Parts: sequence; structure tokens; C-alpha cells
Amino acid sequence: MKSSVVLTLDIGTTSSKLVLIDKFGHELFSDKAAYPLYFPEAGHVEQDPREIWRNICEMLARLSSEAGQTYCIEAVAISSQISAHFLVAENGEPLTNIISWMDSRASQEARELVDTFSKKELREELGMDMLIGPAFIAPKLKWIANNKPDLLARAHHLVQLKEYIIWQLTGVWRSDLTSLKGILNQRTRKLSSVLLNWAGVPESIIPPHDNPWATAGKLTNEAAAKLNIPAGIPVVLGWNDLNAAILGTIGIPRSRCGFDITGTSEHIGFVSSEPLKASPEGINCLPFIDDVMLSYGVTSSGGQALQWYMNNIAVSKNYVDIERHVNRVPAGAEKLIFLPYINGERNPWWNPNAQGVFFGLRAHHSKDHMTRAVLEGVGFALKASAVRLESMPEQFVVSGGASALDIWNQIKADILGVPFCKLNTTEAGCLGVAILAAYSLGWYDSLATASENMIRTSKVFIPDPARHAMYNRKFETYLSLYNALREVFDTNINQFEDAE
Repeated sequence: MKSSVVLTLDIGTTSSKLVLIDKFGHELFSDKAAYPLYFPEAGHVEQDPREIWRNICEMLARLSSEAGQTYCIEAVAISSQISAHFLVAENGEPLTNIISWMDSRASQEARELVDTFSKKELREELGMDMLIGPAFIAPKLKWIANNKPDLLARAHHLVQLKEYIIWQLTGVWRSDLTSLKGILNQRTRKLSSVLLNWAGVPESIIPPHDNPWATAGKLTNEAAAKLNIPAGIPVVLGWNDLNAAILGTIGIPRSRCGFDITGTSEHIGFVSSEPLKASPEGINCLPFIDDVMLSYGVTSSGGQALQWYMNNIAVSKNYVDIERHVNRVPAGAEKLIFLPYINGERNPWWNPNAQGVFFGLRAHHSKDHMTRAVLEGVGFALKASAVRLESMPEQFVVSGGASALDIWNQIKADILGVPFCKLNTTEAGCLGVAILAAYSLGWYDSLATASENMIRTSKVFIPDPARHAMYNRKFETYLSLYNALREVFDTNINQFEDAE
């Protein structure tokens, strides 16, 4: 008898993963496909949605040939990167490339939004507290209205990758509540006509939405024939990558629980059923699900900072090499500091002009020191948000690809001063949407029960008191360095743009 599984897709910034997951959370088959980012001009970061769909089709073809006869696929569930938007025509044809969450072309519009509406007005309009930046829907829509009015006039919807893939599979346009944060009130579920009017676009530009465990549609005959998967399989709406990864990392906890979701960027925070006493400055606070609240900060570069370093300086593609190099030098990298702002920075200060910096280089420093400084720099960027949370969680559960690097997990534990727990999977986003599908299919009577039966931890990293004290001192230097360079960042960016 074939094993019943959920076919999960996690569509990330630079790659997509396909994982078959059973009702106990076991991964039975996996595959991965990579695709590029494009930088057509300064501040513009794009991707081609057709290229990403072709990569997903290739993975599904490999699944059919390698494991298609072994498992019974009961549902498809999708997670994808958020704040990566593009226009589509009524027939589903993309009218633009994806405007990435890294893209800063709408920076002026984001400033206009913040200048036009008070923080209180935005909280009431959106049902959440978040720092507004160029990745948000409203600033991007206003930029498109100002700069591409002809394309906007032809557009059916502004969508993200998850909606596009669901349309390819089912012929239905549907999004989820949280993926539309910034234009849809997270408490009332109503579109913000105020912000849509401000952006100069009609409400119809936003696709319909539903709960993430809802069935968006069923696999069409056309898609089934193309992908060699049985027609009629339900496609669960799924969630954006952050919420899916949180669900696959800590489930629906009964008390406050911390998470560190690694990836191209990195999210750190907690979810809690306890009401928040305040919305800390520089921290995002919004509903997670039902009465559970989400409080977090997000970096612009986490794993991407290490990937950039591995590609261009360390010239290594292997995490084993990285671990060996880091262990050659002492904690603190002998006073070398790295600011990991190669794509600007989001929380806690949302500064697209921030830039990457190695500071403190002396003649005795080697590439090994630089390697450790990169890992520590990302740890400090996480701490810059974590210290602003309403309270520090008693522990963080870490997930995502970088969680495989044990030395990094230990560095983070030492920097933040609390234990870090590692899952037995790096694919928390896929596990999260598998949990949604398991609930949707009736395998479990609640999301909490599903997550309790499908999530497992494998290792705990305990902070070292002496290293934590040293890192506290170094963190103060890190913050001083950023503050000292803020005006320099602005000047350097402006000079670069003038030169262009």
C-alpha cells in the first residue's frame, strides 16, 4: 500500500524546495531547484516568475520519475517568500518581473506613507504594528501607479509567487490573510480602502483571501497532465514563508516560545497566547492565528551574508569547511566586527542605505577571523531586534538551512544568552504547510495537535557565560559602529546614485 503524503513546496528567494511529508512529519522525498536574482539598476532587485515556475515543473517531473509510484499524494500545500510582488493579466500572464522584497525603488513612497499617516492611524488601518518600508504592498503599488500606469491599467491582480503557483495548478487566484499584511487589516480581514486610495489603485488589484488551511482549488486536468500528478488533488492555500516556518518550528504553543527562522534573511521573535503589554519600537507585532500574537524582527541578510562571503572571499561551498575555519580562531574573532548589511537592513531601524562593513582589520587577521566575524555579525543583527522584544524568550528554536551549522547555533546562543534548540529538519516551511494540510485533510482535529505530532527537536545549544559576557561588550561596539556610520551610509549611497 502506498504511503499517504502531502506534497509541499517552499518557494524561497533563491531556491525552491519540494518535500513529501507524511502525517507524522517524516520527510520521505526531497528536491531543490535554484534560480537567480537580477539587478537591472541600482536599488532594483527582480526575479522572473516564469523561470521559477519552470524550475518547479522540473522538480515535479523528477518527483514523478523517482518517487511518483511510491507515495499517494493526498494534497499539495505551498509556502513562499513574502513581499515579492508582480502584476498579472487576467489570463495569468506576468506583466512585470517580480519586484523583490530586497528592492528599494519604492523608498520615497514608503517615506511618503509614513509622513502621511501616524503610527496610530496605520495600526488602526492595518491591525498590526510594523515598520513600513519599500517592500510593503502600498508603497510598491504607488510606485507602479506613478511609473508604470500603462501596465497597471492592463493588470488583473498584484500577486506574489504562492498565488501564481496556485493559479498554475488550479486556475484560481487566492491569497492568505498574512501574505496581504500591509494592505489587509489583520484583525478585521478587510482591505484598506484608505491605503489603496492613497496608492491610486482599485481594490480589485488585490486577489481574494482565505484561511491558510482552506482548499484554494483542485489540480486541474491540464496541470495534472503536464506534471504527471493525478487530477483533482486538493491544493491547500498555504502560508507565506515566515508564518509557515514558525508553525513548522514551534507549532501553536500554549505559552511564549521563541523562534529563529534562518534563510536568505532571518526572522527572530516569539509567539504567545498572552496579550502583549506594548508594541516595542522597531519590532513587528501582529496576529499569528486566532488569539496567538506574533512579535518579531527581521534582518535583510542572514544566510545571504554567509553565502556572499563563501562565494566571494572564503571561496568555499561547504558548511563543513566553514565550521572548521571558525573553530580555528577564538570567540570574538580577536576584535574583528562585521556589519552584515549587504542589502541594507530592516528591523530594528529599517535603513535601506546601510552597507556591509568589516571593521577592525589588522595584519594578524586571516580569512578564518573574517569567517567567524560574519557569523557573529549576523548574530549581533539578530540581537539588535531581540533586545527590543517585550521580553526575551527562555529559549529560541532555530530552523531553516543555516540551522545545520552547529557552530552558528552555538554563537547565537552565546550572543543572546539563552539556549538555542535545533529541529531534526531544516525544512520548517515545508513542515509548516504540511501541518496546515494535515489539519485540512482531517488527519488531526486542530493545528496544535498536528504540530505536536509532527515537530521534533534534535539538539540544544547552551550559552557559555564567559562568552556571553564578552559578546555583550562587543555588541555595544557593534551598535556604536552602526550609529557612527549612518550618515556615511547615506552619503555613500547618494554619491553612488549620482555617479550612475
